[in-house]
Amino acid sequence: MTSRILVAAIAITTGVWLTVNHPFPEENALLQLVFLQKPWLFHALKNGYLVMGFTTPWIGLSTAAALVYIFLPKPATAIEPKLPPYPDPARRETLSMVLGEVHHAKKPMPVENPTWLTIPDRGLYTGTMIFGAIGSGKTSGCMHPFAEQILAFKADDPDRRAAGLVLEVKGDFCRKVKTILEKHNRGRDYLEISLDTPYRYNPLHNDLDAYASAYSIASLLNNLYGRGKEPFWQQAYTNLVKFIILLHKIRHGYVTLFDVYECAINPALLKTKIEEGEADGATKLVIEVDDFMRHSELEKFPFDLDSATKRMSVLESPELTGVLKRLRVPFAAERIAAQGRAWTADEREQFEAVKRWFNHDWMQIEPKLRTSIIEGISVFLSLFDDNPAIKRVFCPPKETYDPVANADHRFGIPMPPFAELIEKGTVCALNFPVAANPGLARALGTMMKQDFQRALLMRIPKMEQAPNRPWRDVLFLCDEYHAFATVGEHDPSGDEKFFALSRQAKCIPIVATQSISSIRSTCPGESWRTLLQTFRTKIFLSLSDDFSARTASELCGKEEQLKLNYSISEHGQDAVLAC
Repeated sequence: MTSRILVAAIAITTGVWLTVNHPFPEENALLQLVFLQKPWLFHALKNGYLVMGFTTPWIGLSTAAALVYIFLPKPATAIEPKLPPYPDPARRETLSMVLGEVHHAKKPMPVENPTWLTIPDRGLYTGTMIFGAIGSGKTSGCMHPFAEQILAFKADDPDRRAAGLVLEVKGDFCRKVKTILEKHNRGRDYLEISLDTPYRYNPLHNDLDAYASAYSIASLLNNLYGRGKEPFWQQAYTNLVKFIILLHKIRHGYVTLFDVYECAINPALLKTKIEEGEADGATKLVIEVDDFMRHSELEKFPFDLDSATKRMSVLESPELTGVLKRLRVPFAAERIAAQGRAWTADEREQFEAVKRWFNHDWMQIEPKLRTSIIEGISVFLSLFDDNPAIKRVFCPPKETYDPVANADHRFGIPMPPFAELIEKGTVCALNFPVAANPGLARALGTMMKQDFQRALLMRIPKMEQAPNRPWRDVLFLCDEYHAFATVGEHDPSGDEKFFALSRQAKCIPIVATQSISSIRSTCPGESWRTLLQTFRTKIFLSLSDDFSARTASELCGKEEQLKLNYSISEHGQDAVLAC
């Protein structure tokens, strides 16, 4: 408005000066002739001259001012934002996470009085995914401050402070989380699984049945190495692993991934274990030595002398029972302890199922096909055999979980179940860098993530039964998430299914990855879209690839805005070329 008044004042001054110093030339002979012949034309010319003395400067100055406004750089106005004090995470009354500052809603410019951009707890439960190219600051600018805000909340309250799981690939993020916990006097809540710590973690030592454990391993193989078009292979992997796990749980009550690998590649060992299992939990018949010596007919049965009881014993059989009854030889039936315990009726039936599978299913498959099935599963399980340190940490012996045999922790400290760690407020971290073994690092991280997810989902019915109890929040923190992302697609497992249900379990997922393309290359087909939509909050930093930038732009939406447009054109009618 000020510039328009200035232009008008200059134009009026210029018009007055022209009127005084350069008046209309009325004495001109030609104009006098026009005045005598057509007075109206003379006055039109005179008035037009006077008017143009004012309008011409106005038009010229307005055009010059517009060009100056358009093409000359504008001086930047220095604005000093005055943010309110940053809310200390340890003193917040309710859980929230500050993402950044709120400035101008539509222009990339600061405002004088900005505010904090804050997500409340209900928004945190819906998940946060951070996208940023290499060097964009997604770890230092987002993951570190976000983790501190969650872990520092109610740090002095043992019933309210957050538990969590931390997964990473570089090896330094876990130490940062440990530093954050120590800063807020939570150093004892940190538990790290790595090759250098005394903790031991067996992915198969849980309360899942054999089929569920085998199915999770087969699903993990599909996510690690891709799914084939023929479903036979996954079914064969699942069946093989299921019965091996079942056999070990029946006989020993314990199984590791190395045990599964050893029996899978060695059919003779698997057969031997089944034959040994036939004696475990069976019934033996016991007779006196004198009775055995009096009846020569009993010599065809494999009786053994029990040095402790000084009696003859042999495994029960229908034929022997009939002979003893016919000869009227007194006998006693005693149950043989299976690995120090007696089998239940269900375990005996399960063992019979293992024998039927081995004799009438597994051994009936052609050797070449059986070898192909074994190779498909051994490529993953062999990772727990060729490295003694990995085998020691992730395939510990059964004595590790025996409080008496492992009272001095000679076999290491067994990692408690995730359900127990969550309720204690423990933050568990897997520190196994990808540089050591990329395939194994992803496999271990994925199995630990799946155990964590199962424990959280099992927490939901407990929360429904005790709605008045203060249930703590649980943080799932994963840097370089594309290295651990798994999708179930048609399977019941997968991150997209967990994140869709985790809100009710008070889980706060915060993951970071380099781009949408990284997730897309990890997930089969179009399942990346399903995974992406489970995160309601998406933070985009600088992106390097066009697909991620285009998808981010589409997700952010469009807003119609008015824009100035200047153009110069030339137009003519009935133009001809004269020669």
